Amino acid sequence: MAPERMLGKLPPVRDPRTLQLSRYYRREEAVPPATRRWDTPVSDWGVMGNNRYGNCVIVTPAHALLSMHANTSGDLARITDAAVIELSRQMRALHGYAILNRLKYWRKTGMWGNKLYAFAAIDTHGPLDFKVAIDEFGWADIGLDMPTAWQDEEVWDTGLSYRYKPGTWGPHSVPLVGYDERLAYCVTWGKLQPITWAAIAKYCDEAYATIDGDWMATTAKTPSGFDWETLEYDLTAFAT
Repeated sequence: MAPERMLGKLPPVRDPRTLQLSRYYRREEAVPPATRRWDTPVSDWGVMGNNRYGNCVIVTPAHALLSMHANTSGDLARITDAAVIELSRQMRALHGYAILNRLKYWRKTGMWGNKLYAFAAIDTHGPLDFKVAIDEFGWADIGLDMPTAWQDEEVWDTGLSYRYKPGTWGPHSVPLVGYDERLAYCVTWGKLQPITWAAIAKYCDEAYATIDGDWMATTAKTPSGFDWETLEYDLTAFAT
């Protein structure tokens, strides 16, 4: 593995209390647009220490917040590498962290002054939940069991050789910040990375939608058919 591209996602944590996105909208009524690109305003994503440390799970929300702020307020000032590394250090996440544990921390404690309202697991077996999450909530928070072949691929895709076996490179955390009819787009190691839907289906081992109060208030997006009443009840009864 190239030293400038560190991994660091720990194996998925399973918690039966984790909310499920599919509970709050009717799949048969969900019609996300064919294309949604929240990445376009951003040109400088920043590596945020992930070239030296296995802190990708902490870098992921920093990239997501940059994308959200760029689209809601035009603010292109990213969280500094030093601030991301310092929080990684405080969370003991310089050498790996679990995505679900980071989501719980983000919701309860906050990261860089931002707190999540809620998060919910995405069904990884098809693109619909991913598209709903990206379209309505600005991004999808995903983990990938990376194959070695992706070390030198411009577009992350599937393949038949051993180099495409899941996990031969290692586990990684990235934000999906856009998609079109053929590809999805994540951010990693300071750049936008295209990935096919087939690759997401094969290599994504966990995924979440995050609901940010500032994003929802600023964009005034109200998901069609989204069951806010049930979500609020579940947050009180089951939220982790």
